[in-house]
Formats: sequence, structure tokens, C-alpha cells
Amino acid sequence: MDATGSMSHLLQKAKNAVCTMFERIATILKGHGLSSNSFEIQFVVYRNYNAPEDILLQVSPWESKPDKLRSFMETVKPCYGIDSEAVEVGLAHVNRERAKDGVSQVILIGDAPANAKNDVIAWRQSSYRGTESSGAEYWRKTKLFSSPTYYEEELTILKQYNIPVHAFYVERQAKENFEAIARISGGRCAELKINSDEGSDQLTNVVSEEVLRNAGGSKGSALVDAYRAKFSKAHV
Repeated sequence: MDATGSMSHLLQKAKNAVCTMFERIATILKGHGLSSNSFEIQFVVYRNYNAPEDILLQVSPWESKPDKLRSFMETVKPCYGIDSEAVEVGLAHVNRERAKDGVSQVILIGDAPANAKNDVIAWRQSSYRGTESSGAEYWRKTKLFSSPTYYEEELTILKQYNIPVHAFYVERQAKENFEAIARISGGRCAELKINSDEGSDQLTNVVSEEVLRNAGGSKGSALVDAYRAKFSKAHV
């Protein structure tokens, strides 16, 4: 998720939706004879290179219970951001997790497109940090971001491992880029009306349906249908 200054509504609704997501997913899994602990979720938030190293990317533990994820989200505050955002650092994190323990899918939510290659280069060079002489020098000394990466490169790796990125845009300015990200990775793309009265429900449905679709294996489509019949006012 994008956690820049413009995303306060998303972050608040994500905090509110966490417990509901887990409760609904568990209800459907149990109703089909599956364990409610058959999945884990990790929350990852990204910003852009005007943020310091420890704020550019924040990551929760993997959890099969909602309480710790909600506690993590309580620590995340909307801040920083430029025009495009550092989606690439989020996708790079996914690839690191894939290499360690495996990842089945990604749900990307944001209101701005990913940095293009020239944006990554420009933002890393121009962002001034502390007593360093330049942003480029600062980033070269960081642990995770010493070398630049680009969202296209990270997507190529995810595609090789059949990891789809389901991309949901909050503002129209991200639509074209998020559609491309979903198309390249084999995911789906849709608008997330997070600022509407139904925003929390839509966010809950987006995450819950994709978890069920994956956790159910051959029963995935049936689980989604059961979820929609029980919980969804409108399909997303």
C-alpha cells in the first residue's frame, strides 16, 4: 500500500478492515472444511525517496491472526511522497520474500503511478538527507536501497515465478500504470473507491476475495462465490 501523505483515508480504512477481513475469510474457509490458518498476510507500505530509509518501506510480520497486523497499521502514518511513488521498493521486497519462503500473490493499492526509471534516478539524486552531500550518496550507504531498482524489472521476476500483482488504483492518475502492472504479472486491476461511504467494504472484499481465491486452490472460485453470496453487496 501507498502510505504517502495523500493516503490517510486508505490507511485508516485498512486499520478498520483488518479484523473483518480475517473473520470473513475464516468463516468461508471453515464452511468448506478448510483450516482458517491456511493463509498468512503481510502488510507492506511504501513511499518515495524524499522519505528516509526507515520510512521509505515499512513491513509487518507475516500473520494468520488480525491483532498484530492492526497493531502494525497503527504505527503507520501517512507522510512524504512526490508525484509518482516508489512501487519498485515494494515489489523488490516481495521478491526478497519470494526467495526466502515463497509468496503466492500481491495486492497493490495506491493513488499514484510507479516511478519510471528516470524518476528513480532523479529522486535518488535530488533527495537530500542529513549531512550527506547528495541523495545518491545517502542511498548508496543504505542496507536495502544501495542499488536502484525499477518496477519493470521486479515485475519480470514476479512473472517468472507466476506471482500475480492485483493492482487497485484510488485515483485515476494511477489507472494506466496499474493496469499495465496487473497485465504484465497476470493479475487483475480495478478502481478502489476508498473515499466513498462503501470504501471500507470494498477494501475488505478486495483482499478477502483474493486470499480465498488462492487459499482455496481448486475450490478457489467456489469460495469467492460463497463469500460474495454471504458478504458482498456489490462485486468488485
